[in-house]
Amino acid sequence: MKNWPNLNNPPVVVALFQLKFNSTGIKLNDFLKYDTILKHNFPIRKDNIQVGIDLGGTSIPLGVSKITGTSDAKIGSYLYCTVDQKIKLEISEGTITYIDERPYQGWDKFKDSTLGSISSLTEILSNTEINRTSIRFINRFSFANFDNPQDYFKTLISSSEDNQLPYPLRQYGFRLLMDVPDTDIYSIINQNVENERTNSFIYTFDIDVLDRQHLIFDKETLAENMETLRGVKNEIFFGNITQKTLDLCN
Repeated sequence: MKNWPNLNNPPVVVALFQLKFNSTGIKLNDFLKYDTILKHNFPIRKDNIQVGIDLGGTSIPLGVSKITGTSDAKIGSYLYCTVDQKIKLEISEGTITYIDERPYQGWDKFKDSTLGSISSLTEILSNTEINRTSIRFINRFSFANFDNPQDYFKTLISSSEDNQLPYPLRQYGFRLLMDVPDTDIYSIINQNVENERTNSFIYTFDIDVLDRQHLIFDKETLAENMETLRGVKNEIFFGNITQKTLDLCN
């Protein structure tokens, strides 16, 4: 296993793990059997409601008027949160998402917390087919000066000296989609910089790594898969930042 640099001040503001599974035979409200268990770590539950409205053949005239229709409301997902709402576990039909917005304390703690939370649902998910897994890390940097982006990043949108922008840059962003050869893994990378007009530039480096490989739900299998996704994420992250940016994280 490759050793990655240890950052004393990691720029991660959101860390996320998601799995999508074959929900055949599993109803969303089946997960309420584990409500008491989940509330040990996530005491707040929010039920997100989806509403569909059928107006039939009713036309909507301009101005204020009364109309008739039929609504179809149902629970779309259960969102479990810690008291400070920094950690969330969202359960919807065919998807479970773990979201951590606490100050990042390193990969091992994130991985253990993720697997510990999802393991509460092992009984209902045991032997279920997983269709996709993913990790997403949103990194955010603050720069006092961003006159030369190449000082900080290696993948950039550039402009020749003969084609300078006519006015100071306020914001720009770009998106990359990358495939990992000989695997079912791909990554979506978004990079965005914004001048907040306070003599600081906020640079967001958002890395989403997804694996379309079909797996059978098992804690050890998920742990190995998370390590694989992390390796791809780290190759992208450390392959794009310069030593100067690395120094800012230590």
